[in-house]
Amino acid sequence: MKDLIIGCSTNYDWDKLKYWINSINQSGFEGEKVLILMNCDKETVLKVNDAGFKIVGFQQDQQGNLYYQSNIPVHVERFLHIYDYIRKAGPFRYVITTDVKDVVFQKNPIEYIENNIGDNNLIFSSESMLYKDEPWGDNNLLETFGPFIHNIFKENEIYNVGVLAGTGDAMRDLAMNIFVSCSNRPIKICDQSTFNFMISQHPYTDTSVYTKSESGWACQLGTTVDPSKIDVFKPLLLESSPTLVDKQVTTSTGEPYHIVHQYDRVPEWKKIVEEIYG
Repeated sequence: MKDLIIGCSTNYDWDKLKYWINSINQSGFEGEKVLILMNCDKETVLKVNDAGFKIVGFQQDQQGNLYYQSNIPVHVERFLHIYDYIRKAGPFRYVITTDVKDVVFQKNPIEYIENNIGDNNLIFSSESMLYKDEPWGDNNLLETFGPFIHNIFKENEIYNVGVLAGTGDAMRDLAMNIFVSCSNRPIKICDQSTFNFMISQHPYTDTSVYTKSESGWACQLGTTVDPSKIDVFKPLLLESSPTLVDKQVTTSTGEPYHIVHQYDRVPEWKKIVEEIYG
């Protein structure tokens, strides 16, 4: 059964997409590669296609540009289209979906999944902080659910919705559950908080792998390294920060991560990543 990496983009040109795309192509991943392009110029569409990615588009103008109109924020609506693609194009053995603009793959993600998922269905990635200690996340949780639920769940560890992996069927259903759970919320940016609420409940707690950053699966540099925040966050981190060794982002023990998220939050690291994957 085939594997899948799938992402979603709107209003990004090739210069913003190429690092994600090139890193996947260099990682050794041999499965299906898909990019959902909502609004995208023709030149970028052609380059994505030439890079070996299947494109999911919606409408095309006479110049060959893709366009899509919706009142739903893309970071929420992407999950509906990810669900739909898995439903129609499956079955898949494993599916990985990540953010696109600020993610690179340093190693083949399938190797980690095969060695670590066991009898579970999903793999989640920690931000290495509790909700109560991360101001943006804490406020987002409060605005999404109100004070009662916020007070209960603010002690929870934060897991990032921008890096998700698991079996094909589980990822299909998770994507739809995130999308539906975001519907009719009081704020638009609610995918992170609704996702975290969901995975703190059964059946997810019984069927998922909740990875630490130090596992080597994925790191979230926005909380663990970002130079504009690290002086405040460092005493609050639940584990050691990632490091940079020989132009690779690694755990504190020197193990290169499979997936690096939010590399653009660290200017020196961003420069190196773009040199490697540009």
